[in-house]
Amino acid sequence: MSFSRFWELLTRRDTARAGRIDWDAKYGTDTRSTVELHGLTIPHDSRSFGERYQASDPSVLSDALAFVGLDPRAYRFVDLGCGKGRMLIIAAELGFKSCVGVEFADELAQTAKANAAAAGFRTISIVHGDAGGYAFPDDPFVLYLFNPFAHQIMARVRDNLLKLRRADYYVIYKNPRERRIFDEMPTLRYLGTPPAHKGVWGVHVWAPRGA
Repeated sequence: MSFSRFWELLTRRDTARAGRIDWDAKYGTDTRSTVELHGLTIPHDSRSFGERYQASDPSVLSDALAFVGLDPRAYRFVDLGCGKGRMLIIAAELGFKSCVGVEFADELAQTAKANAAAAGFRTISIVHGDAGGYAFPDDPFVLYLFNPFAHQIMARVRDNLLKLRRADYYVIYKNPRERRIFDEMPTLRYLGTPPAHKGVWGVHVWAPRGA
């Protein structure tokens, strides 16, 4: 992909055309329909703290990256509570070095793996497990969350982030019901919301305090 085309995607200069993209038709995936957690196989004690799966708006990630001025090619991407993996496919298309999705529901994790295989991106991997136990990479990364779970799990995520030797990561949090956790982290500073995704339940972004 040329740099001009990459930047066009990142800055959403072709928003009207991109907004018409049918991601499932494009890649032969299944990322749409909302899925409630009851009835799913979840072999973790955090079942009661999870939220239903709902597909992310594809523009969220590119708009947030443009808002920060971040080149995804220098970062890894981590989606906690990745569900069916739609945002992983979008992140891979944008050029992240690697894209990891963590999902605790067996059925959703299997669907995410199938979707990643159908999309054909070798940079995508799925971790079937509890997001509260995920060990973050030491390399620079972008953490994405779409209201995936309650305070109890988010607190574990915070503690794992604070174990890193350096805070070289950004947080993109849609519908941030537990945003106070990130507001209070000494390693982060709040940047605000991308113009197209404002509002209390919109998309909020944090950066490393030294960045």
